[in-house]
Amino acid sequence: MRQAMIMLAALCSAAPAWAEDLPYTADMAQRPNFSKAYHTMTELPEWVSKAAAVSTPMGNIMFNGKAYLVGHLCKPHDCADNQLEVIFSRDGAQAWGLLSQRVEGRLYQMPLGTPDSVLLAAMHAAYRANNQGITP
Repeated sequence: MRQAMIMLAALCSAAPAWAEDLPYTADMAQRPNFSKAYHTMTELPEWVSKAAAVSTPMGNIMFNGKAYLVGHLCKPHDCADNQLEVIFSRDGAQAWGLLSQRVEGRLYQMPLGTPDSVLLAAMHAAYRANNQGITP
């Protein structure tokens, strides 16, 4: 992390003088010629957003006296590299996820739905359970 910060600082300090005239990032992301790329970057993969995935039966879990449902999805024909752990509140009003993607052998995981530390730990545990015997 420290190395990344040093690299970012070096890039910023080495920027040419014209960089001072650039707009704010949020403004740039809304410009027509940048907006499409920005929105493409922030979209979830279609197999996630449409739940067009291979899945497992839901399971029941309890945390702090509350019942939840937990499940697992993965991208068809690419389950080893693209997975989603999902926890639903029992009434279906809330959902949280842990999107796991392996790119060039490296695992990237992104929480979805702002889970608290207990729910996030449960999704990490579910990921490990669903991937037993798979080399990281």
